[in-house]
Amino acid sequence: MFTLLLLFFLYEVLVRAFVPQRFMGKETGLAFAKFTPGAIVSEVRNKIAATVFTKNGAGAAIRNRITPINRRSTNQTNRRQRLASLSSQWRGLTEAQRAGWNSAAGSFPVQDNLGQTIFLSGAQLYNRCNANLLLIGQATIADAPTPTSFAILTAGASLPDSAGTFTQAFTPTPVPTGFNLVIRATGPKSAGISAPSQSDFRFIQAVAAAGASPANIFTAYSALFGDLAGAAGQKVFTEMYLVEVASGLAGQVVRTSAIVA
Repeated sequence: MFTLLLLFFLYEVLVRAFVPQRFMGKETGLAFAKFTPGAIVSEVRNKIAATVFTKNGAGAAIRNRITPINRRSTNQTNRRQRLASLSSQWRGLTEAQRAGWNSAAGSFPVQDNLGQTIFLSGAQLYNRCNANLLLIGQATIADAPTPTSFAILTAGASLPDSAGTFTQAFTPTPVPTGFNLVIRATGPKSAGISAPSQSDFRFIQAVAAAGASPANIFTAYSALFGDLAGAAGQKVFTEMYLVEVASGLAGQVVRTSAIVA
């Protein structure tokens, strides 16, 4: 009986994963799971109906899908408005400009949540680059960028203090010409946590070119998460990446953490 149930489950996974797929450049509109082929299936991600396939520190996991509360926070609303604005701007580009973005997309491979290399569409690349530019307070661009090189970014000492200070060190210092350094962080968390969710991070501030290390992020951080009073002994995670001002292209993300003093 158990064998029959196992075979039925695997059949459902394979059928639902294979059937709703991209065809002729269009989506079927159905949700589907990503998987890495093995003898049968070695790894599955995303969701099928109300079942979510994921991975954590203990390995592969399956859980029921939970619809999160739509809090409509100020930051959430701002992000949605930026995306809607960028989508509208994409439609307003010339045909030649859109063709340029579609052609350039092949030069910027990214990794999906299975660690596989994929390529964005022209519209997705346009949105990603311009969202980065808006994040650092720069004007959007209409023409597709060309690949660029980034300095090797390293996270230095992160020093959150319940007495009312928070600095984050980095190298290279100062921030290279033509780039901004984006700093994101989480609120205070249990010291036992080692891998926070990506959704826990919030934009703190951007350090302009020539800005020196360490960056004083206390004012911007406390505006989001409070002044750290009473947070001694808890852990704060920080991540950083460089953004090219001329293109909106982003470099590799580096992450660090520290216990609040």
